[in-house]
Amino acid sequence: MKKAKALLAFIVLLIVAMSVANAAQQVNRPGKSIESMQNPKLDAPTIDIILIKIAPASPGNSEPVNVGIKVISGVTKQDICGLDASNFNLETLTVPPGGPAIVIKNIYPTSSVAINQPITCDYWLDMVPTSYQGNQYTWLTGTYTLKLYYVVNGQRLASKTFSFRV
Repeated sequence: MKKAKALLAFIVLLIVAMSVANAAQQVNRPGKSIESMQNPKLDAPTIDIILIKIAPASPGNSEPVNVGIKVISGVTKQDICGLDASNFNLETLTVPPGGPAIVIKNIYPTSSVAINQPITCDYWLDMVPTSYQGNQYTWLTGTYTLKLYYVVNGQRLASKTFSFRV
């Protein structure tokens, strides 16, 4: 009888311990369910990288790296047109040792229409090493990893991480 009571007490303690552990794990991100973190909104826009043109950027200069992108509506699956500099943010994730952060210098919208095809609205982003107090930093040899955000009214709606090597 004592062994049965001890076994029962052990099982109850084990269940309580597991319940406490599970409760602690679910509080990691208050306000967001686990499902919403794992499944992005199906109607969220996406960013596609069309082309990355490195030249004339090279180690020792600050010439731009040109990145061709398009932002696609998650609802209509069409390109989003009419965007400008306020719609993009850039985050520098990794650079070669001692390398500078990267910023967007210019944004050039492009568009085209083909017969019986939807309008395409692409954008060219000129990205350069940052400057500080009038000192323009230069590219270093190595890999740069960046995260581009599509922003509307200050809210980040989409992002794309990409890398290139100078």
